[in-house]
Amino acid sequence: AGRHGPLLVRQVTTCPQCQGRGRVIDEPCPACAASGTALREDKVMFGIPPGIPEGATLRLAGHGMPSPMPGGPPGDAYVNIRTRADPRFTRDGADLWSDLHIQAPDAALGVTAAVPVLGGQVRVRVPPGTEPGSVLRAGGRGLPRYGGHGRGSLNLTVIVDIPRQLSPRQRQLYEQLRAEDAMIRDRKSTRLNSSHS
Repeated sequence: AGRHGPLLVRQVTTCPQCQGRGRVIDEPCPACAASGTALREDKVMFGIPPGIPEGATLRLAGHGMPSPMPGGPPGDAYVNIRTRADPRFTRDGADLWSDLHIQAPDAALGVTAAVPVLGGQVRVRVPPGTEPGSVLRAGGRGLPRYGGHGRGSLNLTVIVDIPRQLSPRQRQLYEQLRAEDAMIRDRKSTRLNSSHS
């Protein structure tokens, strides 16, 4: 309290010794230094929803820092989700992408290939005449849809592997195939020219 001329001014402040608690601790606790709270590490079990996206944040209510007010509720803890990459797949939401390597004869004639999926393998039919870079889709073989129903798709980009070294027999067969292709192209060209004349 203080007087300013004819006025008596009173100012209320928090006690610097007890910090407003109303008591002073002579021998403070070494863990909390008389603050009333001490930090400790704790393990918390919590569920992660299926298909949760990369970078999502989960709130753990009541597992944060203690309240600054005595007896107040504690705050919340927040957990940022980071997923470990699977070298077999690239993730796009609930969809997975992967490369499917096949040989040139398989691309021309068609083949049934075993491809990896989450938890095992699935057989995928590659139709005859499949072009390199084509995308084959296996519905329901991706990740669970986050907050929704069903699963995403597994999308396979077809990569046609061309052999760099050929055995004599393979070279002979490829040369026969090239000669046959040239003959078919010549026939088509002859028919086309005949129809225009």
